[in-house]
Amino acid sequence: SPMAADYSLNTLSLESGADNGTAVYSEDDAAAAAHSTDHAKIIYTANLSLESKDYDAARAALDAALAEAGGYLESSSEYSDAGDSRSVSLTYRVPQQNYENFLAAVAEAGNVTYKNQQADDVTAQYMDVETRLENLKNQRTRLQQLQISRDNRRISVQLQQQADNLSDLLEIESSLTDVQSQIESWQSQMDWYNNQVEECTVYVSLSEVSTYSPPSEGFG
Repeated sequence: SPMAADYSLNTLSLESGADNGTAVYSEDDAAAAAHSTDHAKIIYTANLSLESKDYDAARAALDAALAEAGGYLESSSEYSDAGDSRSVSLTYRVPQQNYENFLAAVAEAGNVTYKNQQADDVTAQYMDVETRLENLKNQRTRLQQLQISRDNRRISVQLQQQADNLSDLLEIESSLTDVQSQIESWQSQMDWYNNQVEECTVYVSLSEVSTYSPPSEGFG
């Protein structure tokens, strides 16, 4: 019977039986498919620490760089110590196509004391979620066809055989509810991946100083 498949968000392998007609994909299958795609899904993240003798000018430069990149300020926390020295922690989100230019502009806003960049390739995970969604939507369509055919009493031979295995319409509706819930969960996961890929995250820490720190050995 076309009961709802249960896809756990905590696993990467797609586990669904042959009875419900869904394909079975492993993590290796998703990884292999990822290598063949022309559209890699990469999440870029950067951390920079800056210091400036002119704090207000540095903040203005950061604001201008953000506007130029077409990004937005996600969060900020500003501090001031007893000596009136100010500092701020900023979290920026910028479109991936403007990511490198934005980093260069940020580096020009003050003296860079620390810089770290990270690129996480999530193509395999993304394609795995995409496959799960497609299978669930196909299953939802089959269940909807059963529901409509049973209501209207116009059932094909194949659908009638499947419908006979269900106790009543409530069982179909219960399966539909379960499938729809899983679709919404996996769609939320895909939306998160899309958001993280399309908009890079840049963490910037800016401190007001009277003298710049000496460059660290090996700082590249």
